[in-house]
Amino acid sequence: MFKLGAFTDEISPDLARACRVCNEFGVTGAELRRVWEAYPQTYTDAQVRDMKKILSDHGMVVCSLGSPFGKCELGSPAEVAQHLDWLRRFSDVALELGCSLVRGFAFWGHDLRGERPWDEMLKAFEPVPGILEEKGTILGLENEAACLVGTAQHTRTFLDKLDCPRVKAIWDLANHVQDPGGEATPTFPDGYDLIKDDIVHVHVKDAVRLPEGRPNVFLGMGVCRWREQLQGLKNDGYEGFISLETHVNPDRFPPELTAKYGQYLSGEGREPASKVCLAWLRDTVAALA
Repeated sequence: MFKLGAFTDEISPDLARACRVCNEFGVTGAELRRVWEAYPQTYTDAQVRDMKKILSDHGMVVCSLGSPFGKCELGSPAEVAQHLDWLRRFSDVALELGCSLVRGFAFWGHDLRGERPWDEMLKAFEPVPGILEEKGTILGLENEAACLVGTAQHTRTFLDKLDCPRVKAIWDLANHVQDPGGEATPTFPDGYDLIKDDIVHVHVKDAVRLPEGRPNVFLGMGVCRWREQLQGLKNDGYEGFISLETHVNPDRFPPELTAKYGQYLSGEGREPASKVCLAWLRDTVAALA
């Protein structure tokens, strides 16, 4: 059975505070991105030691290092080189935190429609397998609507072309919905079926398609088919983490959820929305067949 995780900074940049909330909802995996005022590319060794102690004190593990690797310009050799250097550092940080999974992306997309520049992308990724092999880490490639790999179809194509056992898929259903290229493919079962054999991690957030855009919404209120997706993950024996990435503010709380989840609307920033989403996720998982 899969395990529950969460982006801690979607709850609070105060790691201890975020861990306490996670403990309330049975979340055992911390996905680290912003911690205090630092991001993975600026974490110091001392900060990493402090993170380890806080996580250990709260009985939590790091399920993924939420790095920005690959969110750079494909056409800029200097940016690509910097990100490759970052990947080495991210790998070291992840391993120090007891985790072998580093989250990454495949270059800014600039609203490109149609065929991707696969050959250029593969050329830029040439050093990646060697870095991962040297470090003993896995790159989880997240489909991201703002990047060249934004949908399940893009993910399938890029993984097949790259053919590297250390580059796997992070499945983000909401990002697939938000990429125009995903419109013809439902997240479940169609999108999921394309990449399920390569999924090492799952991001949990929801979204809708509206004439004016594709905003994130509270879990269960969008078009991501989360109940079916969670059942599919359970049926297929997925044992990794599903990690909440709230991405919605409390002011968008749907009134129809007040009776069941209104009690969780306390705290600052996105903490109230995160609590509601964690409660929904906990209840939905508990109800799976």
